[in-house]
Order: sequence, then C-alpha cells, then structure tokens
Amino acid sequence: MNPLLEPQPDPNGTSADTNPMAEDPFLYRWQVDALSSWLRCGRQGVIEAVTGSGKTNVAIAAAEDAIRRGLFVLVVVPSRVLMEQWSERLGEAMPELTIGRLGDSGTDRPPDCDILVTTRHSAASRKPVPPDGKEGLLIADECHGFGGKVLRKSLMKEYVERLGLTATLQRSDDAVDTLLLPYFGGICYRYGFGEAIADGVCAQPRVAFVAVPLTESERADYIATEQTLVDSRRVLRSIKDMPQQPFGAFLAAVQFLAANDGGPHGRAANDYLDAFGNRREIVANSQAKYEALGIFADPINQSDGSLLFTETVRAANHAINRLDPHTTIEIITGETPRREREQILSDFREQRLRAVAAPKVLDEGVDVPDANLGIVVSASRTRRQMIQRMGRILRRKKEGSGARFVIIFASDTMEDPTAGADADGFVGEIQEIAEDAQVFAPDRYGQIAEFLDFSGPEKVNEPNRIGPLTGTVDLLEAFQLADPAERYSLAHFVPWTAPYNEDFAEMLPVDSTFAALPEERRPYRELDLTNLPEVLQPKKRKKEKKLSTGEAPLRMVQTSDGFALQCLGCGTLSASTPFKFKVMEQTVECGCVG
Repeated sequence: MNPLLEPQPDPNGTSADTNPMAEDPFLYRWQVDALSSWLRCGRQGVIEAVTGSGKTNVAIAAAEDAIRRGLFVLVVVPSRVLMEQWSERLGEAMPELTIGRLGDSGTDRPPDCDILVTTRHSAASRKPVPPDGKEGLLIADECHGFGGKVLRKSLMKEYVERLGLTATLQRSDDAVDTLLLPYFGGICYRYGFGEAIADGVCAQPRVAFVAVPLTESERADYIATEQTLVDSRRVLRSIKDMPQQPFGAFLAAVQFLAANDGGPHGRAANDYLDAFGNRREIVANSQAKYEALGIFADPINQSDGSLLFTETVRAANHAINRLDPHTTIEIITGETPRREREQILSDFREQRLRAVAAPKVLDEGVDVPDANLGIVVSASRTRRQMIQRMGRILRRKKEGSGARFVIIFASDTMEDPTAGADADGFVGEIQEIAEDAQVFAPDRYGQIAEFLDFSGPEKVNEPNRIGPLTGTVDLLEAFQLADPAERYSLAHFVPWTAPYNEDFAEMLPVDSTFAALPEERRPYRELDLTNLPEVLQPKKRKKEKKLSTGEAPLRMVQTSDGFALQCLGCGTLSASTPFKFKVMEQTVECGCVG
C-alpha cells in the first residue's frame, strides 16, 4: 500500500469536518477516488454521494485543476441561496481568481471572470458559454433537477468537460435517459451512507421510531383512502411491463402514466396518486403526532441543535406551537426573507436557538449548521428527500456528540416500520445503517429520553485524509502507483504545501490522457433505472401559452449598478440601467420562454 493512501491524522487536531481548501488542507480518500474515476471517464460524469460527505470539495478540486489547465469554469446551481454559498466557498479556496455571479442581480459574463456561478434559470436564458478561444468545465450542482423543458437548456454542449453532483440521480420521468445520461455520460462514482460511516466521514445514528395512534375520524378517512388505493392499484399492477418492486420504481411508473397517458391507465394512475397524497396528508397531520412532540423537549434542549422535518408549513406551525413553551424554536419556509433566514441560521449556529422546523426547504441545498438530533414528523416522499434529511444529521461529529433520529409514525399505516406493505424508503435505509433502532409504543414513551441519551462511540473513527502533501518525497511515493488517474489525482487534485519538484513533471500523465474518451471506454457504473410502461393512449396536450419577452409579470428591482426589470416567473433580470426612468425601456429574456 502506498503510504500516501494510508489513514492520516487530522491536521487540525479535531474530529470536525474541515474545508479541504482552507489552512492545513486535505481531501478525503473517497474524494480522491471519485476524482480519479471522473478522470477515467474522460472528465465527463456524475458523482453520486450522500449529503454531508463533501461533494462540494470534490468539485472545487476539479475547478482548480481546470483553471490550471486554462479552462473557463461554469458552476450551475438550483437557487440563489446556493449561488451565494458556492461563490463564498470558491472565493475562499481561490482568492486570487475572479468569481463572477449571474442571476439575483449578478450580471457578470464569462469574459470578465475565471469562474462564473449562476442559477439554472439564468444559465438557460443567458447561455454563458466559454469565452472565445477557451474550453470549459461545467459543474452542475444537484444535477438531478435539470430535467425540465426550460432548465435543460442550461446544460450547454459548448462545455466539453462536465461534472454532475447529486445524492441520487433518480427521477420520476424519463429525463435521466433522455437528457442527463446523454449529457454527462453516466455515474462515474457512488458513495453511500454505509461507506461514509465506515470511513468515518459520516456519523452512525441511533434511531427511535415513535408510534402514535390515529383518532377515530382519522382512521375512518385513512381506511376510505386505502380502498381507493387498492382499486386503482389493481388496475396498475395488471399493466404490461409495470414494475412491481421496489415500491419506489412502481411509484415512479405511476407518476409517468399520470403525466402521459390519457386512457384508463392514466386515470387509474391519477386516482392512485390522489389517494396516495390524501393518505399522506392524513398521517402527516395526525393530531397525536403534535401532542407527542412534547416528549422531546428535554432531548432538544440537551442536543447540539435539532431539526424538525415536516411536509407542509401548516405542519411546521403545529410543531412550533407545541414546542414553543418548552424550548427556543423557529420556522424557515420558502417564503422566509433572506435576511431573516440568515439570522435564524446564525442563531441556530450559536445555539441561541435550540431547534429549527422546516417544511421541505432544508431538504436540499441550504447550508444548515451542524445538528445532532433530527425529528421527522412527516415521512419522506422520495428517496432523495430521505437522503437529504439523513445527511443533515449524519455529518461527522466530534467525540461526545452522537447522531440521533426520531421518526414519529402513525401506527398501522404506510409509515409504520413494522407494517411492511408499501413502506417508505426512509425506514429501511436508516434502519440498515443505525447503531441501534427501537420502536416505542405509547406504553414505552417513558424510556425514549434514556434511549436518546447517546453520545456516540467512545472513539470517533478517523477518516482517511490525504494531504497536505510536501515536496519530492511525497511525489516519489505518489509515482509508485501504477494507475495514471491516481497519480494525476495526487499530483493535481490533492493540496500541497509547496509546489512539487518540476524535475518529476515528465513522469506525470499529461492532461490529454483524460480527454474525452470514446463512450465504450468510459467505465461508468451500472444504473438502476425504472422501466416505464408503454403509454397506450397519449394525453391530448392543450396548446401551451409560452411566456415571451414582455408577457411575463415583471417588477423593477435595484441592482448594484442601477435598476433592472425582473421576471416574477423565473427571477431573470434585464440589463441594468443607472436611471430609474429608463427601466421600462428594458426587456427580459426570461427562462419562462419555452
């Protein structure tokens, strides 16, 4: 074994995760392996890694190397919040470079910067291709979300090198087959919670499943909804090529038929989805769930930070009202203003707030401070949502801080981990990786606090860190590796405290070694894609009214260099003008244009 790839001590003397681009930098071994796999695929591919494991640091290392090779780098993100976070991280990692922004009042162009961070909508409407004479690397964060008719326009063919980041590439439509795989090529590396926990990159949780009963009226509504599900499911399961297992594949196929089939199969699919949603509403808003929340006041107050996951604003407000007398808690929704959201997260980080409740908004993208207690009031709708929620709590913990999950479920429903039928994916995956998992019926509620008094393992497993590398000796060790991709990764992706000796440069694989390979030579991972059934009677589509320039609702906003018009549909801005009276002369080439 090469000494450089052996587990290394934490250079900062702490168990906390560290920004690899900061002082005393390093990459985790999995991150180096992921970059090596991306190289072997010709610098085109998707890295599928669980939330909290460090995907951003992989992309920053790839961006730094692309800049070294003279490429332009475009980072496409789903939201303004993520645009802020990426701009900040890139600026910290590469302070000597110009980091531009396009979208949310940012109007930078590729010729004016080294790296441009943009939202999907702005990229789709503005088409920021590499400057003349340059090739480019496109980094797509949360790349599973690029499948829509407008958003797919942000994946530009002018970028020869392509890196997608996601927790899971799965979608409920055919966009993986028709767009994402043709553009990125395939998944070049996967990294799950089991591997991350074994490596010490993520924490192993203790999980309490807490059972609550439905009221008589809730149970009656649930049973009626179940009958509709049974009737429509009978039709759906009889369809040729309809996937029966796992349940996630069946549900994805149902969603596909509901969107595309105008015949009896489509009607059965819509009936099923309506009943499925109604059933979720019944259990998500169960009165007993919010009454049970009071049990967790003490664990919340004793935690290093608690997150409450709900599906709706209404459910989050119920949670707030139940817990507010016992602890300090706030809510974040999609409508929470930016400054207020930042203040809430700052108070949470400084532990002036003990808990934050959020309907969906914390599931993807938002940089949430570390927390070690997660309380799930509403079960996850998708595997992606489940992975995002788990990742918020399972980030690497310091010694003495154990990761804990509470999952409140309605007994004898689809949420019940002991029921089996149509169980949510969240249950199986978190049970599989749990340090301990127990079900608590009402007669065991008194034992929950003791069970959750979990401070983690006696010794936190040290991850395998690589870097910072120093001088000629480390370089010689690196060159003992036979694989050119690993040699290249150690030389160009892993941080060094000083430049390696140029006498050894001729021993390195040249950059062109990893140029776009013929597709048949790219070692992509096998994909577990849902087989979608045939649409027998396509839906008749109404002629869509496409919003064109001047037809979308607009508002005037102030920018850093004057005033502009902003599309209320997608947020795209017009060119800025220093004079307010000239704003109405502007036009918005918005992302709503189809």
